[in-house]
Amino acid sequence: MADPAKKDTSSERVRRHRRKAIAEGSRRVEVTVPDEDAALVREVARTLRSGGRTAEALRSRIAASIVPPQAQTGRELVAFLRSSPLGCFELDIERDRSTGRVIDLE
Repeated sequence: MADPAKKDTSSERVRRHRRKAIAEGSRRVEVTVPDEDAALVREVARTLRSGGRTAEALRSRIAASIVPPQAQTGRELVAFLRSSPLGCFELDIERDRSTGRVIDLE
């Protein structure tokens, strides 16, 4: 049977470690991945955590392949919308320029 004093000590140690990690800019995350990807995900996390050029290169490659870049101009936004599943449809959208209706607020 586990000694309650040791349990409190170890849980306090874990709390201190997590507070220190947060103060250093780290965040604990939990992910569920297929068995065959677990080692890969651990290695990716280890590499990102280590920092340096390798981490920066990995981070930029992952971001480029997963996260679509944000549109910076109207031209990029139009290109994004045209590449969407609705891009093949010709949409004729006009702004409603009516003045609306009169409402009695009293």
